[in-house]
Amino acid sequence: MTYSLFAARAVVGAAALALIALAALHILKPDIHPFRTMISQYALGRHGWVMALCFAAFGVASGCLFGALIAHVPSLLGRIGLAFLLAAAVGLAMAARFPMDAVSTPREQMSFTGKMHGVAFMMGVPCQILAVLLLSLALGNQTAYVSLPLLALTAVVWLSLVVMIAIMLIVGPGKPPNPSGPERFLGFPNRLFMVAYGVWLVVVAWPMAR
Repeated sequence: MTYSLFAARAVVGAAALALIALAALHILKPDIHPFRTMISQYALGRHGWVMALCFAAFGVASGCLFGALIAHVPSLLGRIGLAFLLAAAVGLAMAARFPMDAVSTPREQMSFTGKMHGVAFMMGVPCQILAVLLLSLALGNQTAYVSLPLLALTAVVWLSLVVMIAIMLIVGPGKPPNPSGPERFLGFPNRLFMVAYGVWLVVVAWPMAR
């Protein structure tokens, strides 16, 4: 078994594990409303380790995809995309290691772990969207990938993030919660973002994993 084949199969396995763990959390923690809350809140309290496993599996899948693709993406665009992918893997690993604080925690009272989770978010998410875009463009002309829906998945990843950011800007920091406001939809684009990213990882790795 070649290194690329092993790494690609590890991507498929790790991404599948991450998606299964994320789905399982909706059953294990039914008290958390999936449309109103970000997935990071699953890391708090009982079964929090499952959310850590989910983030860690996403990080492993991203790192293994970096290893699988490094010999197959010779272009400058692809190399830049790989650098962002590796940084995304680090950000996801940090999110697994450092769970968020409770949402009600004032900024000045945030723990070191909560602050590091914020760093992980600010590092991981931009690197994820840039890696998806640049690598999809770099791989789009290769025979093994030309028929795959890489750009469609890229559009879903970017659109879900745009919607998530738009809701955050409308809600704004320091504003009182409004159960009827746009924040009641914040969880949906957050979940869609991670699911689309996980599917993208599998789709990119699949031609090398067969």
